[in-house]
Amino acid sequence: MKKTGVMLTILLLSATAFSQRLTDYKYVIVPAKFSFLKQANKYNLNALTKMVFEKKGYTVLYDTDIMPDEVAQNRCNALFANMVEDNTVFNTKIKVELTDCKNQTVFISEEGTSRLKEYDKAYIQAFRIVGKSIEEGLQDAKPLPIPPLKPAPPVTENLVVQEAIKKDPITTTVISGQLFAQPITNGYQLVDSTPKIVLKIFKTSNPDMYTAKNDSVQGVLIKKNNAWIFEYYQNEKLVSEKLDIKF
Repeated sequence: MKKTGVMLTILLLSATAFSQRLTDYKYVIVPAKFSFLKQANKYNLNALTKMVFEKKGYTVLYDTDIMPDEVAQNRCNALFANMVEDNTVFNTKIKVELTDCKNQTVFISEEGTSRLKEYDKAYIQAFRIVGKSIEEGLQDAKPLPIPPLKPAPPVTENLVVQEAIKKDPITTTVISGQLFAQPITNGYQLVDSTPKIVLKIFKTSNPDMYTAKNDSVQGVLIKKNNAWIFEYYQNEKLVSEKLDIKF
């Protein structure tokens, strides 16, 4: 009993230390593709990781995005999220780690596990544990805004390069026509007036977020400003569509 008590105290002290360090940050950088998977946002794991940190108030960017000046000029203004898998023959196991610019680990989520055989379902089930662990572990770690750094003197060559690589901001396309939500196991199928099944969505631990898929793509359905947004990757680019859904 004494040994268990000592270990619990150490864990609580470690969690407190992590929270104190996390309050110094505003940005979290998430890989567009985790190293143990072959595709960007495979099983929606990258998008789910991004959203759980956004829910805690962080500004979250993919590592393929154009970085704000305060991150581009000083990587130590951001934390870096990564997912680690430790799968076995019968179990899917994942956890999320946060590191700083010195590659020091500042937070580790609880390990999410699943015994489901289908990877698309197993990873989502395991992430429910991971996501809940992140939300609870960061509940007292509200990030503080970081004052922007003074910009460096402009250099003509750098400006030319920046203009050449500048990307258009992601725009949300409004999809016309109302969709109707019909209950299915663990979620809904969205049908149009035909009726034709347009999208199937599945519940997560967050009532404002579903995993979603149809015959051609898979992504996430998120509630933003009282509107439902379907986000997915197509040809390595993030696509955002606003849907009119009647539940």
